[in-house]
Amino acid sequence: MPRVTFIHPDGKSGEVPERVTLLDAAEALGFPLKHDCGGSASCSTCRVEVLMGGEHLSDIDFEEQDLLDREALTEPYHRLGCQAMVLGDVVVQVPEDRDVPAAESREASNAVKN
Repeated sequence: MPRVTFIHPDGKSGEVPERVTLLDAAEALGFPLKHDCGGSASCSTCRVEVLMGGEHLSDIDFEEQDLLDREALTEPYHRLGCQAMVLGDVVVQVPEDRDVPAAESREASNAVKN
């Protein structure tokens, strides 16, 4: 199974099934990645910066690229967590301005750590 690592002060790392989105991977690992639109590619709150393993993510589709373009998120390499599917090992940076609420952070700390 692929290993996904979320770099963030409250980040997580662990193995997840192949072909799940980064958003689903975050939830499975107990890391509450923000997603204001519910994962429908209509906001950019679940955006991440791909540090390693970009080739192990699904291709960017039209809806994702359109939103990334509208939000001017082209550099550094950004993806939407709700759209990028994991195909292999990947390391992503979660922007610090996307801090998780304190209550969620405590819950994540109590989740299974890998």
